[in-house]
Amino acid sequence: MDDHESRTTRAPRELWPYQHCNDDSRRQLVGEEHILELISLGAPLPGILNRLCTAIDVQIGNVVSLVVLPNGEENQLGPLTKSAMQVGLSAFSSTRILSRDKSLLGTFQIYCCDQRRPTRQEFQLIGRVVQLAAIALQRNTDKENFEKPCRHLRNEMRDSPPLKQFIN
Repeated sequence: MDDHESRTTRAPRELWPYQHCNDDSRRQLVGEEHILELISLGAPLPGILNRLCTAIDVQIGNVVSLVVLPNGEENQLGPLTKSAMQVGLSAFSSTRILSRDKSLLGTFQIYCCDQRRPTRQEFQLIGRVVQLAAIALQRNTDKENFEKPCRHLRNEMRDSPPLKQFIN
């Protein structure tokens, strides 16, 4: 018996990860239900994106992930990738996050300590994180688009002399 076998046989079978899981639950992101609940409750976007990144970082292991949001400036991904490589990380995955109308909401980046490509199951997890990030980002965009006209209308109404008496 080699060293690997002796280590795995010492652990009781009930402690083995995923022993009671079918293939579908193995593809689900850890904490996904909680993340969906946060999205539906309108939790702050940075917290949701952080939870998504933390969940996949822990589930895949030896990776660091982040969501890069477009901010109107030139592409930040080149300098970011260069910085990651300078500290010994390799690009593991880069996936665009698209809205319902296929406009760019952001990019989901993963860097790895080892130079390798994602497995099939890891690709599925990455796809799920991208879907959840798209939902959160789209919800945030929709909320901002809804609130802008409301704020503008509220300001116009407040500044209108006949309506000023009712608002203040």
